Amino acid sequence: MNRIAERIVNLYSFGNRTWVTRLLLLLPALALMGIVYLGGLLIFGRYSFDMYENGKLIRGWDWGAYRAFLSDPYYWKLIGTTFRIAFKVTLWSLLLAYPLAYCIAGLKKPGMKQLLLLLTFLPLLVSAVVRSYGWQLLLSKQGFMNWLFIRLGLTEEGFSMIYNETGVVVALVHIFLPFMVFPILNVLSQSDASLKAAAQDLGAGSWRTFLTITLPLSARGIASGVQIVFTLCLTAFTTPQLIGGGRVMTLPVFIYQRTLDTNWPMAAVASLFLLVSSIVVSLLVNKGAETLMFRRSRKGGQAYG
Repeated sequence: MNRIAERIVNLYSFGNRTWVTRLLLLLPALALMGIVYLGGLLIFGRYSFDMYENGKLIRGWDWGAYRAFLSDPYYWKLIGTTFRIAFKVTLWSLLLAYPLAYCIAGLKKPGMKQLLLLLTFLPLLVSAVVRSYGWQLLLSKQGFMNWLFIRLGLTEEGFSMIYNETGVVVALVHIFLPFMVFPILNVLSQSDASLKAAAQDLGAGSWRTFLTITLPLSARGIASGVQIVFTLCLTAFTTPQLIGGGRVMTLPVFIYQRTLDTNWPMAAVASLFLLVSSIVVSLLVNKGAETLMFRRSRKGGQAYG
């Protein structure tokens, strides 16, 4: 009986030490997140209940900023513009990133693979400000793109590709494309090639193998890429500010302007709305990826089972 009790005490002590060790290892990261992120979030949440009247910030507890933000058509138009740009950028990034990631994953030559990876992730080595100014030079009325279109006879005066939503979408796709390529490439590189070979041995063609094997297996990568790109687009400030030229108003630009005006309650409400929207989008994308994987795997099992 004493031996059993000793073993229980030893196991409990060992488990307790392990738990304490893990807690100590996590403590720096938890402290940083708690102080910087949660602390800032709580402060912003407190500001959202203040009042802003006649250019002055009045401390208090009021729901006026929330009511104004959710009832004014101007703010809903602002929200629509932000989400529309984020949706366009995410869609175009996915359409461009998936074939690129698929080709890179299928390359057999390491040198060519490394070269394509370098070219894909090269934009990340340049700051967003430099890239935005570069796109201004390319998309301006006297820029290279309009010069090329005029030379090709596509237009006589050139297209309006800057200080509008089109220019913002083009620049954001270029900036965020690597964030879509990387998760998809990671999943495709780790997928089991024997599954595709087995499907082809059972009579499936290239497209059917892709739809029933490759696409479901890469759904997690697609979901991760969509989450990252969509969230980054929702919070993008530098590119919409520079490429949009003040004519393309998004929520981050609006938050920046209200912060400069010391209208912190409205800036706080808009920031909290962005946070909640990002969380909701992440949950919906995860649910969609799980549904896609389940349905495709079920169809594949019925087809070849």
